[in-house]
Amino acid sequence: SNRGESSQSKSDNNNNNNGYVFEQQNDVRMNELGNKLSALKNITIDMHNDVNDQERLLDESNNAFGGLGQTLKQSYGRMNRMVSKRHQRQLCYYVAVAVALFFIIYWGSGILGRISWSSSSPDNGETGGSVEPDI
Repeated sequence: SNRGESSQSKSDNNNNNNGYVFEQQNDVRMNELGNKLSALKNITIDMHNDVNDQERLLDESNNAFGGLGQTLKQSYGRMNRMVSKRHQRQLCYYVAVAVALFFIIYWGSGILGRISWSSSSPDNGETGGSVEPDI
């Protein structure tokens, strides 16, 4: 009868040990799951902050470009009003001609400068004689 009691107490003891081991494994897995959930929470918070920052930048860009469009519309309207009056239209033509002449002269002087450089290079073969240095 002692043998039966001792085998049953061993069995109860093994069950208690197995239950304790399972409990420890569950605790370890719960801690791992908690760490993973914490990391996932931090990632989602970072994503949320990033999305909010990008949305703010898009709003600022939209406002800036919207203001630029409005400014261009106002400038175009002012230019149309200026050109609609006869004497101001003539002034606009004069300014356009002056600007065009400036660019033509500027561009032409570049061509003339290149031509003068190529024609002003000395060629000793053309003079037919030797050049003596001044002493």
